[in-house]
Amino acid sequence: MERKKKIYLLYAGIFISIIAIAITNYLIKMAEMRRSMPVYTYLSISPKELMDTMKQNKELTLVDIRVREYYNEGRIKDAVNLPYTSMKAMNKALKNDLSKDIVLYSEDGERSKKYCEILVTLGYSKLKNLDGGIKGWKDAGGEIEK
Repeated sequence: MERKKKIYLLYAGIFISIIAIAITNYLIKMAEMRRSMPVYTYLSISPKELMDTMKQNKELTLVDIRVREYYNEGRIKDAVNLPYTSMKAMNKALKNDLSKDIVLYSEDGERSKKYCEILVTLGYSKLKNLDGGIKGWKDAGGEIEK
């Protein structure tokens, strides 16, 4: 009986050692993989810079993340409305525009900053936030369409 206990303890020790080595290996591989993954960030764009970009007819996607009622009251020309209330729908709609510059704006630019932070974690690399939002746009003399 004593011999069986020793054998079981030996097998348990071997098993625990194998599990510990496997976990250590996995953690090392995950750390290496995270280091090799690209880290995306978003930029801020001033209303004047956006106006210049729009005048140059550069291909970009303007996204108004305000709720539909505010969007209908007035928006930047050619902006699409993807309300912040549906992140899933926003991600689905923007997946086709990954090659274009995407500019998000909200009422004052604060909420769109938060959504830019979320979208960069989803792999969006050409993302910009409009400084001051639509209020900053209006203050800079930007046109609003209804």
